[in-house]
Amino acid sequence: MQQPFDRTLRRLAMRRAALFAGGHDFLHRHVADELAARAALAGPVPADRVLHVGVPVRREDGERNGERDGEIVVDAGSAAADVVADEDLLPFADASFARISALMTLHGVNDLPGALLLCRRMLLPGGRFAAAFPAGHSLGAVREAFLHADSESGAGVAPRVGPTVDPAQAAGLLQRAGFVEPVADVETLVVRYRCLADLARDVRGNGGSGWLAARARRFTTRSRWAAAEAAFALQADADGKVPVTVQILYLSARAPG
Repeated sequence: MQQPFDRTLRRLAMRRAALFAGGHDFLHRHVADELAARAALAGPVPADRVLHVGVPVRREDGERNGERDGEIVVDAGSAAADVVADEDLLPFADASFARISALMTLHGVNDLPGALLLCRRMLLPGGRFAAAFPAGHSLGAVREAFLHADSESGAGVAPRVGPTVDPAQAAGLLQRAGFVEPVADVETLVVRYRCLADLARDVRGNGGSGWLAARARRFTTRSRWAAAEAAFALQADADGKVPVTVQILYLSARAPG
């Protein structure tokens, strides 16, 4: 069975994103702050190592948000990570960490149940897991714009936005992975853009595009992109900006023991 995401292209997209100028990670910064605040309320964990899945964002002082000396960062493609590995192929032994956090990365994993199972096994008894990533009805305005453009072209409709997790099923996924005290909730954010190209730059700047396995194999033509831009603009508010919804799924759970 074909996997939804191309692992090789995802790594390349994430590496290229490191070359972009700053200013594209505002959503990551917000989610990182929210995830840290939730972790602080989750209660104590065993005194041991911490694993960050996904490179923590950098604060204004240059330090990486949520990371301290001696903590391990694993990422699917970033050269800034201590270990490069896919989230469903993490190379760590069982009971290795007191806490595992995954920032804006699990929406791109091919085997999410497997990734959650690995995280639970890697936790010490009583260890805490927390994650945040786009899910649900995210980027609906983008889907509609490209659906319109593809339909008008007569050349067939190609997937443009990857599949997302249904938040209603998230707590069940945690339970099936063996976690206890599973909590899943959604924060709905609205980001407003003047044009589709601005949104595309932000997505590319975070390494979030170009790795959908079922994507179109040819570059988008100028006429099709123009049609998508026009369809996107039709969704604009009175000030000319289009509201784009992003639903962030927050997961929290504990390893038994």
